[in-house]
This record gives sequence, structure tokens and C-alpha cells, in this order.
Amino acid sequence: MTKVKICGLRTNADVVAVNEAKPELAGFVFAPSKRQITAKQALFLRQNMNEDIQTVGVFVNPTLEQVLPLLKSDIIQLVQLHGQQNQMLITKLQQAGAKVIQTIQTDAKLVTKPDYVMYDGRKPGSGNVIDWQRINQLEQPLFLAGGLTPANVVQAIAIVKPDFVDVSSGVETDGHKDATKIIQFTRRAHYARNEIRN
Repeated sequence: MTKVKICGLRTNADVVAVNEAKPELAGFVFAPSKRQITAKQALFLRQNMNEDIQTVGVFVNPTLEQVLPLLKSDIIQLVQLHGQQNQMLITKLQQAGAKVIQTIQTDAKLVTKPDYVMYDGRKPGSGNVIDWQRINQLEQPLFLAGGLTPANVVQAIAIVKPDFVDVSSGVETDGHKDATKIIQFTRRAHYARNEIRN
């Protein structure tokens, strides 16, 4: 079964929708973005979220000092890194008990050793679909992001066969998370392999 990450949660309504849909992961954006939230907001959302759903902190070129307090307070369990690849940071985060997701583009080489690799577009969260045919299978478990929606996620899984699919703008309506789309996306991704076989 392909696992699901719903990214860019900002409100308690978002958490209610995610609790109903039951994806494996939920993402909090701490990098500059229209979806950026504070540690205090993330703590509130985490406290209202189903314990079975792990949370991911999304960062662009962070310092260790920016990330560690969120890990130590259990606001997040995984760290998603955008920007320059930094093995020293990855190693220190792993030593602190975090699983690390390194985001790269389809034309980039992986030069670090994260726990997971995410293929995404040059402007994460923009809703632009990346070229699924250009994705390389690596040693690490693979996240597929970039323009996924309830309408195309089954096709994306059939072509790429990722371990995880990641969505943000694809489950929004007018810039806000849409509970119906979150549920549709999660269920279609979870049952995609069955749909492909039929």
C-alpha cells in the first residue's frame, strides 16, 4: 500500500479532516510560505491529531537549533529538508532520533544519506506536476510530490511506484484545505494498487 502525507496543515479543521482520512503522515511548514505556522500553532495541532499519524516538519536550509526543539517536544517526528543538501545536519538530526526526508528535483543527484528521498518541483506547494518518467529509483524509500491531486494520484502511483505520496495544494479549494479532497486523495492512494490491477 502506498502511504500518504498531507502537508501544510494550518487549522484545527485541517486536523479534523486528517484524523478522519487517516494518512500516515501530516506536514507542518516552518519555512517561509503562505502555509507557514509557528511552533506554538504546531503544538496545538499536534495535540489534537490522532496519535497514529506522525508529523513532519518542513524546512528550507534550517539550522540545527531551529529543528531540535520541535523534535524534543515531540511536535514533529520527521524532518523534511529543502534547499542545499547538508550531510552534517542530516547526521545530527538522525542522531537526535529523527527520520530525515531530503527533497530533490528530478534532474538533481542525491549526494547525502537521508532516510527518505522526496522528488518535488522547483516551487514546492505550487501544484505543478513534475515529470514522473524522469524519476530515478534510489536505495532510500521514495516520496512523490509535485502537483498530485485526487484525480491523478492513481496514475502517478502506477508510473512511479513510490512508497509515499505527498500533497498540499492538490487537496485545497480556494487556498484552504478541503476535507472531501483530503479523504478522496488518501483513500485513492491507499487503494491505488488494487485499482491498477483491476
